[in-house]
Amino acid sequence: MSTKEKGVKDRILETAVKLFQTQGYGNTGINQIIQESQTAKASFYDYYPSKDSLGKAYIEFYGKEQLVLLEKLQSRSENARDFIQAWTHILRRQTRNSEFAGCPMANTAAQIASTSPSISEEVKKLALRTVDFLAIYLKERQKKGQIPKNADIQSLARKIFASYEGVLQIWKLTGKISALDDLPEMVDAIIKNSGKR
Repeated sequence: MSTKEKGVKDRILETAVKLFQTQGYGNTGINQIIQESQTAKASFYDYYPSKDSLGKAYIEFYGKEQLVLLEKLQSRSENARDFIQAWTHILRRQTRNSEFAGCPMANTAAQIASTSPSISEEVKKLALRTVDFLAIYLKERQKKGQIPKNADIQSLARKIFASYEGVLQIWKLTGKISALDDLPEMVDAIIKNSGKR
């Protein structure tokens, strides 16, 4: 792919990312993406044969960004509490941005229901990758004695991910940014109880 072609494809995706995140996947049409990305309709379809293929690329893009962010937070955090506090701080900063509408994978999955198997599959893969990332991180913390030795790490990672998704949904439903502040407390409780059988 030439530099010019890559530029057009990237411009389409960047425009779609912005629109999907602010308006939602279901409320954004291909014609609006074409117009705002200043792309010819034929060029759009050369790169993305359908809205589903663009939606899948959007979830892939978000997934890469999310995992890079989590890796940065992990490298800067001494323990799980610091990691979750830093993650909460990022979420609070994002919610101050009027364009942030919550978790793109949860939002997109909710909007498409089961009408797009390719996007649903991409969302599922990203959710599982995120849980696996958290499990690897927690396993390292367990080796350092920060997590109970008998904790089920995979279950712990799923519960932390569920807490993350939950506080974002409560924020969206209530408009109360303070909902995000529940995340560190919830994760603390989950970790403390993880060693109890």
